[in-house]
Amino acid sequence: MTKRKAYLIVLGVLAICLLMLLSCNEESVTPASVDILKIGKADCIVINTGTKLVMIDTGEIENLDDIHFYMNKKGYATIDTLILTHYDKDHIGGASDIISTYNVKEVIETRITDNSYEYYDYHNTMEVLGITPKKLNESYLFEYDSCKFTIDIPRKDKYDEKQDNNSSLIISMQCGNTSFLFCGDAMELRLSEIIEDNIGVYDFVKLPHHGNYLDNYKDFLEMARPAYSVITDSKKNPADEKTLGILEEYNVKSYETRYGTVSVKTDGKVITVEQ
Repeated sequence: MTKRKAYLIVLGVLAICLLMLLSCNEESVTPASVDILKIGKADCIVINTGTKLVMIDTGEIENLDDIHFYMNKKGYATIDTLILTHYDKDHIGGASDIISTYNVKEVIETRITDNSYEYYDYHNTMEVLGITPKKLNESYLFEYDSCKFTIDIPRKDKYDEKQDNNSSLIISMQCGNTSFLFCGDAMELRLSEIIEDNIGVYDFVKLPHHGNYLDNYKDFLEMARPAYSVITDSKKNPADEKTLGILEEYNVKSYETRYGTVSVKTDGKVITVEQ
């Protein structure tokens, strides 16, 4: 064996060892899943980070049978964090029952209060169970497994238009190199706040307000640049055709829950979407 050949062999071995070392040092990412349930024109999103469960909104009372069926099928008995984006009944109608049933450990809600029956109903339930909700006055961060959550709060205490919808909490989730954004029912005024702050680019977006067209949709998509999106709509109340047209214009692969539950999985590198 020549010295040159031996030298090349040594370099090759060193290169392999270096690659193995770098591979071992890579951060391990726990696979996570996001299910956006088919429950009509209402929101219930379930995130499994690996060992923890996060639910965003609880649909209406009439959606509870579908939500329970899903939870039982998955074998979910505990919700570690329940996030209620705002107080419209299609987002909190099932909250009292969900809190009573699934050993909810933490409830997070927007600071802007409401006087609806549903609001007082689930607050009474929490009082009975000894749960004190986190009413956010500033952005809130938490981490489960490999997923980092940031909850963005409304900037104002009062909005001149669509007070309930514009008070929506907006949740972002980063799992490894993949990112998700959940927009509640945010409308133009609320969207303008996150556009102005340029909160980032996302792989997957739960679009706001059931696919109703918003005047600053293009500005929002310019900021978020999602590859995938989902709209929580129904056959009776489908997404606005103008919204769907803009999504197509921006090459966003869009799903609608009127056709079925949308299931998303991530390994921290890529996401897969099924319906």
